[in-house]
Amino acid sequence: MPTQTKYTDVKGYATYYYYSGATTLPDVVPDFSRGRKILFVHGAGSNGHTWHRQIEAFGGKHSPIALDLPGHGRSAGVEGLRTVHDYADFVAAFLDALKIKSAVILGHSMGGAIAMDLGLRHAARVEALILSCTAPKFNLTPDRIEALRAITMGRAPQSFNTDGYSPKTVKENFDVIREGWMEQIKTDPRVRYTDILACSEVDLRESIAKIDKPTLVLAGADDKGTTPADAEFIAGKIRGAAAKIIADAGHLIPRERPAEYNAAIEQFVFSLTDSSRNSR
Repeated sequence: MPTQTKYTDVKGYATYYYYSGATTLPDVVPDFSRGRKILFVHGAGSNGHTWHRQIEAFGGKHSPIALDLPGHGRSAGVEGLRTVHDYADFVAAFLDALKIKSAVILGHSMGGAIAMDLGLRHAARVEALILSCTAPKFNLTPDRIEALRAITMGRAPQSFNTDGYSPKTVKENFDVIREGWMEQIKTDPRVRYTDILACSEVDLRESIAKIDKPTLVLAGADDKGTTPADAEFIAGKIRGAAAKIIADAGHLIPRERPAEYNAAIEQFVFSLTDSSRNSR
């Protein structure tokens, strides 16, 4: 199925999103009846286009959707929202705008925290959770936060580095890293900074035990920021959750190891369908 893009109004923000299927008139919501609705929520300072490999992979069987959060990519706004709670409320409103009652929510990094918050405070909107390279409390040092603040004030240039990638990716697939840098410049550094502030304040370590949704937790074996230990912690807290660690991947598994990443998602989504059949 071809990937399409549209705008919709969410809480006064012109919100850009990607989906798979036929085009529709500006005021007509696309058809999301194919397979499972899977909403992809990007990480700090990122945008919905980072999910293009997943939109293409799942568009034939399912209804994948990826939005640009406020101030990110092509969505309206000059700064990010203040808290992860605010972002979760925004995502719930986005589902309202698209007339979607519930969906599988796949969140990456900050998007994973947003997904967990949705599972806690907007549980009826969540069919299942896929938590990608995330943590219930992020390990963000004051030095890193201050470095991002310096960029917003013009005291330092944007940083283009390989920190989030596996050594294998750096050595064998540098085009993926260049692609990541191109995605990075689509969002103002001030938004990345406010996102990191939001991430620094969230702490879901105790509350996620209340989540009662099928959950898959994905992590890269070489991720130094949101580590395999973080994934195992989440899986240990959420009843019935499973963790999968993907080899030779860092923090950007959707780009670094899309085949393995997509296969894990497909297997999990199929298990949801299988479970629903067995419960009839």
